[in-house]
Amino acid sequence: MTTPLVSLVVPTYNGAPYVRRMIDSIIAQTCDDWELIIVDGTSRDGIAQHVAEYKSKLGSRLTFIEEPNQGCNAARNTGIDASRGEFVAFLDIDDEFMPTKLERQLELFRLRPDLGLVYCDYSYIDLEGEFHRSVFDSHVRLARQVPYEEIAPRLHVCSPDLFEYLIQEYFIATIVGMVRRSVLGTDIRFHVDNWYGLTEWMFYLDIVRRSRAGYVNEPLCLNHFVRGSISRTSRIRNNIDHRNLLQTMKARYADCSTRAKRTIRANLAQACRQLGMQSYKKQEFGSAIRYFAEAMCEGPRVTTAVHLLQSAGRWGLRMGQPGNDPRVRLVE
Repeated sequence: MTTPLVSLVVPTYNGAPYVRRMIDSIIAQTCDDWELIIVDGTSRDGIAQHVAEYKSKLGSRLTFIEEPNQGCNAARNTGIDASRGEFVAFLDIDDEFMPTKLERQLELFRLRPDLGLVYCDYSYIDLEGEFHRSVFDSHVRLARQVPYEEIAPRLHVCSPDLFEYLIQEYFIATIVGMVRRSVLGTDIRFHVDNWYGLTEWMFYLDIVRRSRAGYVNEPLCLNHFVRGSISRTSRIRNNIDHRNLLQTMKARYADCSTRAKRTIRANLAQACRQLGMQSYKKQEFGSAIRYFAEAMCEGPRVTTAVHLLQSAGRWGLRMGQPGNDPRVRLVE
């Protein structure tokens, strides 16, 4: 069996409505030296039958793995472990690659063999069906501030301090990255404790700490917003996952620069303030006290102290009864 140049890893659970569009975008690539690994969480929507039709055409280039549903990051890790390519790229079941995505990223890897990661800009279609060409221009402008060397038209090599920028904001989405497989080793994998937090952020942070990176200054992926997605509708859950991830990052990157540590603590304080306000509005004053107190430890503010005192006062009036929503209340 010929070893592919790129392994494409796609997690899915009940993704039958989108699987054909996703696979067709892979088949349309101008680079055809790839294998596609779809890891399914035992879906109940008949996706296996759709994949089987493509399997008959693609043969060994398509691998379909079924396992108990443990979330998309656990599925991605399964795909990484099953991959055979020199490079690994990621795609979500409801998104697609532009035709030159693989070709352009591989071109930068060939020009700079020292790179361990190449990412790119991407476009998206919002819930109203409106097309937006560049996420870097419209949403994550910090991505434009990373120092770089342009070694070919729109092919950039990032400065060695990319970590200092990426720690400030998550701007390398999962689907835009292509990673040299050897850089991942046996230890860099997706964090699986939270399903809907920005755990992909830490995956790429780990990579840029270990290796140089570059990016293609072109939108090479298309992200489709999907109605009903928990990641878009459960604000409280997202905030809790975000806070938990930042706590993990604080411990994981304890040896990073003072500036980076300050950034993590500021982000953690903000996340706790948001959860404190959400708890307060739900009249879960015990939870609000804990979140505001944590925010004060990470980044003291006069307004946070006021909110802490207000929560304590309301908690006292309620005779110390905390809220009942386990998603909001801080579990001891």
